[in-house]
Amino acid sequence: MMQNNLFLNRLLILTIDGKVAYDEFFHKGVNIIRGDNSSGKSTITHFIFYVLGGAFNNWVKEATKCSCVMAEVEMNGATLSLKRDLNFNPDTGKANDKEAMYIFWGSLNEILKNGNASQWSRYGFNTTENRISFSNILFKNLALPIVKGDSNITMHQILRLLYVDQESPTNSLFLYQPFDSELTRETVAELLLGVYNQELYDCKQAKVDIEKQLDEIKQEIKVIKKFAPDPMSLNPAYIKSIIGEKEDKINGIESKIIDFNENAKQVRYTAKTKMAFEKFNNDLVKQREKITNLESSIHLLQYEIEDSIFFIETISNKLKAIRNSTYTRQLLTEFPIEYCPECLSDLVPTDDPDICKLCHQPIEKGGITQARKIEQELEFQLKESKQLLSQKKSQLHSFKISYDAEKILYQQLQSKVNYALQDVKSTREEVIDGLLTEKGFLEGEILQYRTLLERAESYQLLKEQEQKLAIESEHLRERIINLIRLQEKWMDETNRAIEKEGLFLLNNDLKRQVEFSQAKEFHIDYKNNMAFISDKGAKYSASSNFYIKASARFAIFLASLNINRMRYPRFIFCDNMEDKGIEIERAQNFQRIIIKQAEEHDVDSFQIIYATSYIPDDLNDSEYCVGDYYTQDNPSLKNVN
Repeated sequence: MMQNNLFLNRLLILTIDGKVAYDEFFHKGVNIIRGDNSSGKSTITHFIFYVLGGAFNNWVKEATKCSCVMAEVEMNGATLSLKRDLNFNPDTGKANDKEAMYIFWGSLNEILKNGNASQWSRYGFNTTENRISFSNILFKNLALPIVKGDSNITMHQILRLLYVDQESPTNSLFLYQPFDSELTRETVAELLLGVYNQELYDCKQAKVDIEKQLDEIKQEIKVIKKFAPDPMSLNPAYIKSIIGEKEDKINGIESKIIDFNENAKQVRYTAKTKMAFEKFNNDLVKQREKITNLESSIHLLQYEIEDSIFFIETISNKLKAIRNSTYTRQLLTEFPIEYCPECLSDLVPTDDPDICKLCHQPIEKGGITQARKIEQELEFQLKESKQLLSQKKSQLHSFKISYDAEKILYQQLQSKVNYALQDVKSTREEVIDGLLTEKGFLEGEILQYRTLLERAESYQLLKEQEQKLAIESEHLRERIINLIRLQEKWMDETNRAIEKEGLFLLNNDLKRQVEFSQAKEFHIDYKNNMAFISDKGAKYSASSNFYIKASARFAIFLASLNINRMRYPRFIFCDNMEDKGIEIERAQNFQRIIIKQAEEHDVDSFQIIYATSYIPDDLNDSEYCVGDYYTQDNPSLKNVN
């Protein structure tokens, strides 16, 4: 499994009158935004948080002069451009923190050069039953499963563990938000740490759905049994045998009546006989039309179901192919080819990374991006097609039950028509009337048994479904138990790796807090939103509390560089590295430790963005720095006065 990554390539902020307020390119590895206090460094990190999907509206005065923020990002090899507008309420001065996001599959330069606004796709903040949100899109491109805690897990919730801000209390591990819930924090942590198992979630969800269906079916079975005269009345075969016996008796009665009529010396058709025949015949025609329509509907549905199954198989195959293509492309970019596969000669290296060193042809741009876009569209088609297929199957089942019932009624009407066609009145009317009375009584009983048959068939179908669902539920229960054990194992392994990174950061702090240098254990409690050494109630200075919090957040990030299974996107950004009065030397030492630890890994595999007023001299004006050194005379945001 390859690591999933998020990189910010470019950040562009426009003013209300369309001027550029900020436009900087970021690089993989370490990015430092530096400057004096109150020069706008934090505002830039706020814009990063906002454009990536965060809910933020506590803007400074200069930001209120801006109209929108755009970002070019790379997500698992795919390049996307994001845009969010800033709409301020004139009465409150607050912006809408749940503003929609516009997404373009490609670079910012491409969309800005084309100038075609219709190429932006708009997605809302919240997911609805009929509409996906921008979080759904970003989750898909970041290989994050779309899950729920006690509320939808959004991109905002994910960013709360990627962004180290100044406003949150030092004892708050996550970016602080009111009315936060333990379940949401726990779900986000399990998701990013890679211990959240999509199969486990699917199994749990499937078991909930099955249990709900089982409860509904059991209730229906209970109601049917309550009104059943005896257990045998719920046996379709038994009821069919009774109906068959009574139909045989009716046939016998009709034969007797016909014999009486044929042997009569004087016969005559009556108006009453003619009216009966016409009525039965009209009813039969209507019933035949009803059955014909049902047959047509059944055949049409069967054809549509076959077509849907074929379409789903086709979409699934296309989806599989596009995923394999994307995976192969990503894999081959990391696979060093040193020799020609044809002649085994050494390949001549190329200085241009956009030229293939094997065939010396230009490397296709945007291949993964386009593939990811196609994959997303195919997934939505597949989901909708499966829902429609389920509805069609349910409708087909309903039609078939109706067809069986209507066919029985049709056969009874046919018998009546056949008899009425031959029905004559003779001098033996009393005998015939008795036979007709008996026949009518039998037909009434058949109607009652036909109702019982429908109920019995429905009962048997429900029993079969109950048994099938019970078996599925038990299989899911066993699978859930095994997956939970695996999840607990992963959690333990991941926590040990994070603790190791956290202890290194604490042990290498300047000797300002003796507990840090002597720490042998380090714990992160996501559920209760805190990090601590050994004593949850230990009290430290504000600067040491900030150091613990920052160490915990960077420990998670550093652990992700070693554990491919983690879904943490190897991206972290920090508002200020010297929050809560931490002294200059201590803050600079922390910066050096973080950079040293991170750069033990491939710099193309991660991105750190942090703001600081205390940049070490050896880092200032280095390749790590992004933009100018900001001052009050040269703030980060331009053209906002």
